[in-house]
Amino acid sequence: MIEKINIQNFKSIKNLEVQCNHGFNVIIGENNIGKTSIFEAIHLWKICYDANIQKSNKDLFYSAPKNITFADNEFLRVFEDKDLINSELYRSTKDIIIEITFNLDGRTFGLGFKITKVSSIDNAYLQISYLDKQSFMDFAQQVEQTRYNLSNIMVICESRPIANIVAKEPYMYRSQVIDKISRGKGYEVLRNKIIKSQQIKENIETHISNVMNTDYKFSEVDKDNKTYIRLLVNGTNILSQGSGFLQVAEIFSSLEYIDAGRYILLIDEPDSHLHMTLQKNLIKEFRLVANSQLFIITHNEKIINYIPDEEILYIDSDRKDAGRISPIEKGYKNLIIRGLSGTIERIDELRNAIKVILCEGSADVKFLNELLRISAELTGRELPCLYIDKLHGIDTLYDKLLSYSRAYAGLVSLDAEWLILRDSDCLPISKQSADKKRCLSYVTATRKDILYQRGYGVESTLVSEIDKFSDLLTRHYELKATDLQTIKGIIESLNRKYGSAIINVTDPIHKKMEVHFNRQKSERAEYKDLSFSDMLSEIKETNIEYAMPKKILDEYLRDLHQDVVGRYTVQSDALNHSTIMTFYLGSIRGLEDFYTCHKTLIDRILAP
Repeated sequence: MIEKINIQNFKSIKNLEVQCNHGFNVIIGENNIGKTSIFEAIHLWKICYDANIQKSNKDLFYSAPKNITFADNEFLRVFEDKDLINSELYRSTKDIIIEITFNLDGRTFGLGFKITKVSSIDNAYLQISYLDKQSFMDFAQQVEQTRYNLSNIMVICESRPIANIVAKEPYMYRSQVIDKISRGKGYEVLRNKIIKSQQIKENIETHISNVMNTDYKFSEVDKDNKTYIRLLVNGTNILSQGSGFLQVAEIFSSLEYIDAGRYILLIDEPDSHLHMTLQKNLIKEFRLVANSQLFIITHNEKIINYIPDEEILYIDSDRKDAGRISPIEKGYKNLIIRGLSGTIERIDELRNAIKVILCEGSADVKFLNELLRISAELTGRELPCLYIDKLHGIDTLYDKLLSYSRAYAGLVSLDAEWLILRDSDCLPISKQSADKKRCLSYVTATRKDILYQRGYGVESTLVSEIDKFSDLLTRHYELKATDLQTIKGIIESLNRKYGSAIINVTDPIHKKMEVHFNRQKSERAEYKDLSFSDMLSEIKETNIEYAMPKKILDEYLRDLHQDVVGRYTVQSDALNHSTIMTFYLGSIRGLEDFYTCHKTLIDRILAP
């Protein structure tokens, strides 16, 4: 497989070394940074490689390298041969260097070409020379030890963002089909690849069905017409199929058509035509292909989140200028996705912060900032320099904690304390201590702590203290102080109802909570050993707030509203998970209006 790629003076790339994984390589980065140029460099290298295999003996390279015509490189998105060369270096050199270090059965070979634009004539041909002729000869000897030759020891298959096929595809010889594939034009011979044999056709059908979650069958009709191939998919002409289907068919038809020692797959933006679920299926199917190495270019955050950090190659202007790209370290993926360094003002906040507080989402950050502001106004106490940011949920909590720790290293003072404010979610209270210990192991700071909300999430904390909740509702519904005990009774009765419902397997509330729990468990690695019964075992009417994600909280508040309007004539609407937070913050007039859990949180944040 490819271990590294060295590219010099090619298009926007001056000098770049790309360190590769033997399996998956997902290339991400900003637009126009050179991601597709890496693919094109691989293709240009392969054109040079194929041109220098002896026609009479596929086990040997020519001793004197052969040149290639400029017309052979139409896939490179250039109009003139000078466009192949880096514009900033064009005056000083006309030489492009592309070297691929290839590992074959434990031995590595640096197979490099110098590709030169001739000065005597434009757009005619490119001069080719070996960087190290002996390395090519050694590689040829190693290939002889296999059942393959130089032409099929490695095959490059590419799928591009725009999936299409020609309307009329003539029957072609095998050599013509392979030539098309090698030039990145496999879509022009899609039908030829599919009909090569019954076994190949069935293999392609299986691959596509696995990815698309639908059975597909190819059938060739009008075989007497030996000019053009007419191919149907489930009884319909292949031309009528969508771009997603054609892209998948193109990839796997090339894989199945050629028996190769190693398959190098280049997939540009698989998210262009495929739903996220199908993209995941595609990646799973690729992982099953033996002797394959995959390179994917994508901008899709969902795909990136699905890929382990060590399989991601990130290219930005700094790394490009430094001349080296390698798989990112574990913990950096979310930093790259989110662009955590932020604006200059935010960096200054980090440098001066005495505490870094990480919340789960934007609503938590907004709520906490407002709590602290109101507290400071009421007490006259000046707030210290705090840096409060969001984790965007905790579906990959451990990676995110590591990402933020590394992202802020060197910006945050070593004396600063890190506080992670997280929802309790589906985690039983009895397991918070163990979870806390594990979470903290991913935070690289010395001073650090995990704080759990008193409830499923920040919204449900507002039903956690009956006295405060009763007072809040009395004010919301504009009732009299003498009605406070009645409201408290309504809340207690409703809590008993929900406390019973949540443990009753036939109750809709139980079923909704179970669906929610299962979704959480499927998304969070830290819940893999947690069962729904573990969570329910600690839920009672006295702590029903721990079983109130937003949807169930909204239902609870609607039921509560019905109970209140059954007793009183009120003008206020029912609250929901969002409006109850807004009303609470807007109704605080003194320190006595704060919930105890919120006072405790504020005191912990402001503690020296």
